[in-house]
Amino acid sequence: MNNLGNPSRSLKALACGLAAALLGACATAPSEPVSEKLDPDTATTVTILSHPIELLSQNRGKQMDPFAYIAPFETNRMGARDLFLWISTPQAQGQLTQPQVLCDGQPLSLQPLSQDSGAAGARAAGPGDNVAAAGASGAPVKVDLSQLSLSRAPYEAPVPWGTQWYFRLPPDSLKCLVDAEGISLQARAADGGPAQFTTTNGRKSLASLDAFTRR
Repeated sequence: MNNLGNPSRSLKALACGLAAALLGACATAPSEPVSEKLDPDTATTVTILSHPIELLSQNRGKQMDPFAYIAPFETNRMGARDLFLWISTPQAQGQLTQPQVLCDGQPLSLQPLSQDSGAAGARAAGPGDNVAAAGASGAPVKVDLSQLSLSRAPYEAPVPWGTQWYFRLPPDSLKCLVDAEGISLQARAADGGPAQFTTTNGRKSLASLDAFTRR
């Protein structure tokens, strides 16, 4: 007996076939490396990496989280576009020191969010905060996200004990990151000691940066 003689069986078979096709499509469709979201409070469009670039510790201690993260993001508010770099280091204690990014072993040129980030009234930053590079006072300060036309952070903190750093990202520095064979980060770690973190898998781990520049 064929399915033509049993409409309910035909519909069931069709539904099963469609479900299998949809599941197959979901299983094979690659995730987009770059995504956009709208900050509803500031009407700013934020372009981010879907997954920040992961760097692995090269001198892990007993109390150290083995990962740090780095990712660019772009804000677009009524056509005014700005590039920034976000860095997450696993520091839960100790004195904050500005992380140093190395692009193929060469120091990367980064800029503070503003020249007055260390001005009077700025709040001193500590481990676990959103942090701007040291200003005139010589001390890292808490980030005021409104400086970036944002009401919330572009990336979620990977771990509760991570410190989030923000810099302006010059176009030439973004190009260096995109063309690099590897990226390293010198920073403080979860136990307050110095640490170095490095990307793994060569250019493959940096492929999303190329997609970011081609969006």
